[in-house]
Amino acid sequence: MAVPAQVIESVRERLRDMESVRYTDQDLVDAYNDALDEIADATEFYELSAVVKRRKWALYTDLRGILPPEFLRVKAVWNMSTNRWLDPTDIRELDLRLTRGWEKNANLSRWWFMRGMWHLGAYPVPGDDYSNLKVYYASLVPHISLGDVDFVPSGTFPFPPDFNCAIEFYMLFSLLADAGETQKALGFWSQYAELEEQLKAMVQQRMTRDRIVHMGARRSW
Repeated sequence: MAVPAQVIESVRERLRDMESVRYTDQDLVDAYNDALDEIADATEFYELSAVVKRRKWALYTDLRGILPPEFLRVKAVWNMSTNRWLDPTDIRELDLRLTRGWEKNANLSRWWFMRGMWHLGAYPVPGDDYSNLKVYYASLVPHISLGDVDFVPSGTFPFPPDFNCAIEFYMLFSLLADAGETQKALGFWSQYAELEEQLKAMVQQRMTRDRIVHMGARRSW
C-alpha cells in the first residue's frame, strides 16, 4: 500500500486540476482517515487477532479492554488448547434448539456467539476446559495525524495496492461534497462504490473455512 503522503498528494493534485476549493493539510488528513474508516467498515478488510482468557464456569467474556476501541466484529474463534475452531451460532438458535437452561451446561466448548457488541459467549460453559481463545476480528484502521503522513499507520496492514484508488475516490467524494460540488462528488462516489464491491468480494474469498451460523452443520473434525 502507498504511504498516506503519496495518496494525499495524489488527491491534492486532482483537486488542483479541478481549480476547486483549496484545502488545508488537516482537511486532507481528515478525509484520508474518513476514507479508511468507510472502507474498513464496509469490507472488513482489516483483520487482527487477540488472545482471550476465559474463567472456569463463565459463559461470557467481556472483550472491553481486550480488543481496541476500533473493533468492529468478531469473525472467528480458535481454541488454543484443542487446536480447533469453535463453530459460530447465536442466542436465538441456542434457544430454539436446546432445552431450557442451556446456559448452565458445562462441557468442552464447541460454539461461540456474541451477546451485544462486546460479550463473547462460548457454549457449553467451560468446565474442565477453560483454555485461552484466539479471537479473530475486523477493525477500523488506526488514524494518522499530520505528523505521521509519511508512515503507514500501525505498520504495514493488508490493504491491496490495487485498491489505493478507492481511498482517493472516497477522499475526493467527501471533500467535494463538503464544498457543495455535488455532481463531481457523485462521480467519484460511483467509482469508489465499484471498487468497494470488488474489495468485498476479495475479502470474502480470503476466508478459508465455512463460518455460516448453523448448529446442525457437520463439523470437519
